[in-house]
Amino acid sequence: MKEVIKRNIAVILLVTIILGAISVRVASSPSEDGKSLLDEIIENLFKEEKSMELGDLADVHYIGRYASNNTIFDSSYEDPENKTGKNPLHVFVTLDSSETPPDEYSTYSNMIGGDFVEGFIEGLIGLKIDQIDTIGPLDPEKAYGISPKVGDIIEYSGAGEEIRLKVADIQENAPMPAELEEIKELYGWGNITTIYVLRDESHYIGEFIDIYTSDVFGTPLWENATTVTKINETLLWTYTTPNEGKYDNLTWIESKLDEGYQTNYPEESTDIISINETSFSVIHTPTTNDTIQYFDSNNPSGLIYIVENITDDKIITYLDDGSSEENRTTREFNRTGTTQRNQTQKITTSFPVEYMELLLSFLKSSDSNVIFSLGPLADEVVYFEVEIVDIHRPS
Repeated sequence: MKEVIKRNIAVILLVTIILGAISVRVASSPSEDGKSLLDEIIENLFKEEKSMELGDLADVHYIGRYASNNTIFDSSYEDPENKTGKNPLHVFVTLDSSETPPDEYSTYSNMIGGDFVEGFIEGLIGLKIDQIDTIGPLDPEKAYGISPKVGDIIEYSGAGEEIRLKVADIQENAPMPAELEEIKELYGWGNITTIYVLRDESHYIGEFIDIYTSDVFGTPLWENATTVTKINETLLWTYTTPNEGKYDNLTWIESKLDEGYQTNYPEESTDIISINETSFSVIHTPTTNDTIQYFDSNNPSGLIYIVENITDDKIITYLDDGSSEENRTTREFNRTGTTQRNQTQKITTSFPVEYMELLLSFLKSSDSNVIFSLGPLADEVVYFEVEIVDIHRPS
């Protein structure tokens, strides 16, 4: 308490000295905003000096430079050398890259030039309004990320998923996959690219895994029914034992990835009719006007077929494309099918560098622990010259 009293007395004495040093004429002279010089002095003396905290919103001017040669790679100024022009960056001061600002500050973000730059955000904490400072040098892990190399593990945690992907191979000067031909033309990608082969490292022998699903969101057809029995560098093997008593009214998806197609039968229209050590057989019994979805490489978005008639062994349908009855495209689906209890599943996926860059950018913006990037500033040590224009603190 004594220290507080002493501090207050000191402030009062300081104000008294300043007031005595200025003439009435000067003190009453208005400034550009209409305030007198005396008003401004008193306001600034008692103004709370706000320091940046997590959760704040900040208006920040910055100049980003390469640490290796001090050249500028990005800036909020139109003229960085003279620090003039352009509007300051609107920064949401958070280290959670997936967190969003309050609605009234929807234009604020923790992305710097489209990337989450952890070191930049950390460097803002504790700075004050009008303060000019330097953040960095920042190593790539705290800046724009590092390029993935063979053997690196990309870990991602978000949306209820824990993913571990190993960079199994990087193939230089490889042909663009044929299945991307249409997209390649759309985005102007070339015929030759770099291919990243990623291996899913999250599986283990004895793990329960969902193979057969009842909808596109991955709801298991049977709980804890399919077990991983073997894993190698590219595949895993599974064995399925349907839950006892849950053989009827199944929602069935028949995925034949090796043959390049998938069929989604109507909800709760499939029953198991026989089962042995190696396989089980099912029968589909939809009703008229039910729908069957069909996907293949030529129709990745899927086609919708309407059930028109059912025989002992066939489901007769027509394509739902708006054609008149006489011009309809018809298709027959088998009512019965056999599924092996032993299945294999690929655990490697090939990504062209164009896709890989998008994937890493998404993962990094969703999980701040992801340090990998294929952006133009990956692997660079950088620093930022910053000036704090204003700090906003949501109530």
